[in-house]
Order: sequence, then C-alpha cells, then structure tokens
Amino acid sequence: MRSRELPLKGKHVLITRGGEQGEKFCMDVASSGGVPHMVPLIDFRAHHDQNASYFVKTLNHYEWIIFTSKNGVHYFFQQIKGLVDEHLFHDGNIQFAVVGEKTKEALHRYRLPSRFMPNVYTAEDFAREFFDQGLTGKKVLIPKGNLASTTIADSFRVRGFTADEWIVYETYYPSKETDKLVQMLEEDLLDVAAFTSPSTFNHFMKIVNQHHLTKHAKQLLYAAIGTVTKRTIEQSGYTTHICPKTFTIDDMFNEICLYVKKQVDEGKD
Repeated sequence: MRSRELPLKGKHVLITRGGEQGEKFCMDVASSGGVPHMVPLIDFRAHHDQNASYFVKTLNHYEWIIFTSKNGVHYFFQQIKGLVDEHLFHDGNIQFAVVGEKTKEALHRYRLPSRFMPNVYTAEDFAREFFDQGLTGKKVLIPKGNLASTTIADSFRVRGFTADEWIVYETYYPSKETDKLVQMLEEDLLDVAAFTSPSTFNHFMKIVNQHHLTKHAKQLLYAAIGTVTKRTIEQSGYTTHICPKTFTIDDMFNEICLYVKKQVDEGKD
C-alpha cells in the first residue's frame, strides 16, 4: 500500500471512547497508517431512579418511548427485564422514536421498529421534525442518562403534553488511565484528539487543568461529534478543527483523514 493511501501515516490519535466503538475506531486509525491511543474518558453504569417502579407499572400508559442514545436503549431493557411482559411492545399501542442511526440499530436488536428518527441527530431537530410531521403524543417516556438534556421533554411540555424522563444510566469518568494521558500530553506525542460527547471533553479538560498541561493541549487538532460537543470545546477556548455533518464515529474518522490529508497536501504538516 502506497503512502498516499495512508492518510494518517505517522499521526497519533487520542480516542476517548472505549468499548466496541472505541476498538473499531482504533482499527480504522491503524489501517490508515495512524497510531491509535485509546484512553476512555467516559463510561456508563446503571442508575436506580427513585421513580423506576412507577415507570415500570405505568408503561402501558405511554404513547411513545423516546430514546436519545443506544445506552438509553440498553439500560432501559436491562431495568425492565423480568418485570414487564415483552408483548406489551408488540401490540402497537406504544411507538418508539430514536435520535440517531446507532440508537435505531440498538432498538432493532430487541426486534422493535422505530416509528420516527430525525434527519439531523440532535435533540433540537428531533423536536422540530417530530411536530412538523404532524406526530403527537399526549404522554411520552424518555429513558436517558443523567447528563442528557431536557430539550425533547421540554418540547412536549410546552405543547401541554406529559413527558416523563427516566434516568436509567449514569455517566462517570474512569480515572484508571489518567497517568497514561498525562504522560502523552507532557511528551507532545499526540496529534489529534477525538471527542464523542461533551463529557469526554470535560473530563479531558479536568486532567489538562489539574496537571497544568494547557500549553501542550493547545497544540492538538480537535475532532468532535455533534454541535453540542463542538460548542463545549470552543467555549473552553479551543478550536474544533473537525466536525462531521453526520454525527457518527465513522464519519468523524473519515473527516479526520480528509483534514490531515489536506494539511499534508498543502505542505502544512
């Protein structure tokens, strides 16, 4: 394979997401000639909501169940396992909506179809497109993470509908690899840092600030998924160099390749 076919040749890329997605991202970077460094700055665990028993008992009262992430799908079904007759979801009385393609795929693993998904994968666009299509829901349930916004719920409430938010999982910072990240920043080893959520960047900045690494962090190229993550990076005084129009890790990887290749072609490497 010729070097021109390796757009990330010699580039060190920080991957802040773990799990299957992080592993695939690592393989993509390596296959493009780059050197991946996976340091998960976000992880998830089940959350016990004090209203959980109420939501379980009244599931059949909801017209829509809206998922904003694949984690919401996973932890929702984990929470109701053994407590709810699965036939409840197949009689057509409850419809499902998702914010993005990955969430849709997660729902399909439970053999359930999504009735609605916005063209742009944000909470704001979900709300606008949902009502623009003439869809309605007097009572909806939104299983979500503890850091997720209330945008979708608020859009229903201002129209006089009931929108209940069930916190089924929580986001936390896995600190076990902090030393590894600090060392890479101190040595200026990294070229690109990729962030999949505001939380991953906020945890990154916590490390940067605690260890006085701002000078080193400013030298990186920053890639972000989504307008909210992009905004979070820029509000901290950093530049978002790469932000794909479609909010997926695959698209972010492709945009990183294009950006770095353009730099090389222009002699800015």
